[in-house]
Amino acid sequence: MSTTTASKLDEQSIGAGRPRYHIAPPRGWINDPCAPGYDSSTGLYHLFYQWNPHSHVWNDISWGHATSCDMVHWQHTAEEPVFKPDQPYDQCGIFTGCFHGRGPSGEKDQLSVFYTSVNHLPITWSQPYTRGCEGLSLATSTDGGKTWEKHPDNPLLPEEPEDMHVTGFRDPFIFSWPIMDALRGTSNPALYGLISGGIHDLGPRVFLYAINPENTTQWKYLHPLTTDIPVNHQLSRKWTGDLGVNWECTNLITLRDGELSRDFLILGSEGGKEREWVDAYISSNPKVPKRVTRYSNWTSGTLSKTDQGELRLGITTGGMTDWGILYAANTFTAPDGRTILWGWIIEEDLEDELLAGKGWTGCMGVPREVFLAKQSRVVAGFSSPLQDISSVEVSDEGTSGSDLYTLGVRPIIELQNLRNQVLYQHPEGVIRSVTSCLAKAPLACEIYAVISVSDDTDSISLVLRHNEDMSIRTLITFRPKEEIIIVEREHSTAQEGVNTSPEIGSHTLFRHSDQTIEKLQLTVLLDHDVLEVFANDRFALATRVYTKPEHTGIALLSKGDAEIEELSIWSLRGIDMAS
Repeated sequence: MSTTTASKLDEQSIGAGRPRYHIAPPRGWINDPCAPGYDSSTGLYHLFYQWNPHSHVWNDISWGHATSCDMVHWQHTAEEPVFKPDQPYDQCGIFTGCFHGRGPSGEKDQLSVFYTSVNHLPITWSQPYTRGCEGLSLATSTDGGKTWEKHPDNPLLPEEPEDMHVTGFRDPFIFSWPIMDALRGTSNPALYGLISGGIHDLGPRVFLYAINPENTTQWKYLHPLTTDIPVNHQLSRKWTGDLGVNWECTNLITLRDGELSRDFLILGSEGGKEREWVDAYISSNPKVPKRVTRYSNWTSGTLSKTDQGELRLGITTGGMTDWGILYAANTFTAPDGRTILWGWIIEEDLEDELLAGKGWTGCMGVPREVFLAKQSRVVAGFSSPLQDISSVEVSDEGTSGSDLYTLGVRPIIELQNLRNQVLYQHPEGVIRSVTSCLAKAPLACEIYAVISVSDDTDSISLVLRHNEDMSIRTLITFRPKEEIIIVEREHSTAQEGVNTSPEIGSHTLFRHSDQTIEKLQLTVLLDHDVLEVFANDRFALATRVYTKPEHTGIALLSKGDAEIEELSIWSLRGIDMAS
């Protein structure tokens, strides 16, 4: 897109305009990240995305494509889709898929992507499902991803498994799983494939397939991956999300800390019950746009054999991959072994007329590293006993405290290369009521803070995008005693027709056996209308605030004792999305 075109769109837009360092479409609608991966032969990272280039709303879904040499600076490879719904088996859409850095027969000079080929709409968990409306298809490249060809044997799977009344059957994910090979007694390492969905009236499911690495066009159905999960199951109302009716974009990743490893499912759930605070907001503001209820979940557990001889993954711990609006997470393994997660930051808080005026809808979150996070010598959460926190695995309980394990998440370290200059550094010391940091901050910036709290701390807030009298403002507030982080958006804009419901996520600071309290570590990424919040490398929340571009103040607010140990603000450069 030319600079002139982007400027015209910005002038018509609500909010502050296009993001600078989040991947957004050249035009039109964007949703799920698709087939993220790395090609060792070219040194390029690949990211595809669901795209409707013709409208600001979901429809006629194709795939766009972007590449990068460093996971930070990206370029769209074309102004038009690289995959279009142009075959009978995918005539209604090219839905989410995954990347495989080999050809169908293991060729090292080819790349493959598996995708969901859709031949009938509508598809939704809440309506009767048309058998065979979603299938599995394959496309390959022999020139490093510059051009792609759909496989002549498509669809590889024309329909869901026999004798199943499913609620969905989509979003393939391919991976290796040595522990499953060992338990199955497989002499040669296999590949495994997941396809997400659910079984009508029974609950969400993910369907497990075995794949021959020397012929990846052949997928053999084994059984559902997890132990049976009922509709709307939730490990904890406070610490986890609703697992819903139908799963989407399920990834299985194995994360390690030394010799210890854990298997995690990263998944999106549909059909969950709405969050209480969202219901309350909509009840008081019935005319604003209502979001689709979705949850970005993770679960972890161990494999066990059923009476039927099936190897099923149990669910013993779980949490939220993102507590806000990031959805459809998709992962890949970077060349250095890190697991990198992409997600879609949904845009559905605006009335249609406002969305149409923008010219584009949605963007990707920043790439995140997910890892097995460990805390040692822990005796309790700030307010909750450890046994009540279902998002942590507790081990080695003893007089010196317990070791805790959970899903870690943080922005990739490469994003620090976008830092331009330090704009502000707060002196160490006690936070006194309201403290102004910057009256005019850039629209693209990063805030990093380390804050000590005590039993006398009621709340700590970063006040963002505020005007002179703070009548316009967004607050990121941590309430340690309630163990929650809230993004308060109610006063983020004076524009009518905007959903400004709060975002709320559960987060605690751990108490250690030496009677110390873990410090609050916050990373906040602001990019025009996009806001991402990370805490203590295990909490993430993405949202949007449609504040006018002239309101850019940043301040601190504390109720009760809290002490700043470090607070820095950087301006951030853009990532150059030109094609």
